[in-house]
Amino acid sequence: MATTLSNISSSSFLVGLGLGVATTALYSRVFCKQIKDTAEIDDEDNDSAVCSSGDESGDFSDVSDDQDMKMVLVVRNDLKMGKGKAAAQCCHATLSAYKQARRKCPEVLRAWECNGQPKVTVKCESEDDLMLLLTKSRSLGLVSAVIADAGRTQIAPGSKTVLAVGPGPGELVDQVTGSLKLY
Repeated sequence: MATTLSNISSSSFLVGLGLGVATTALYSRVFCKQIKDTAEIDDEDNDSAVCSSGDESGDFSDVSDDQDMKMVLVVRNDLKMGKGKAAAQCCHATLSAYKQARRKCPEVLRAWECNGQPKVTVKCESEDDLMLLLTKSRSLGLVSAVIADAGRTQIAPGSKTVLAVGPGPGELVDQVTGSLKLY
């Protein structure tokens, strides 16, 4: 009798395990496919960034995968953000610049991705400095995005916290940010 109960318990366990695996696989296939099918590509800059405004992106049609490409994140030092806050703001800036590059210069974005998506974080001392760097970046036709904080934690609402310059050719990005110190 104990052997029969043991066999029934083992059989029940294996049937339950098989049903669990099958249900999980089916759920993943159906549910994940539905999410994938309904997901839309976000071609709008509807985040909190003050972004470069239009068609001023430079002519980078001769970009190659082995070219020096980078993105530089300029953090305002005068705001005295905590490390986590600064990191979150840098993430916002990176994502905003990525979205712009995807629309405006996909070949530059591809080259940057093929080079390991290099990013450097530097600092500036004021909002005026940040906005001057934005102006210079735009004048060179580089992707650029300034993040304005929502003001829910450490920073006043609307404060411009981080500027992303690039992705773009390293020598152009350096013309904007090359003199700044590491953050």
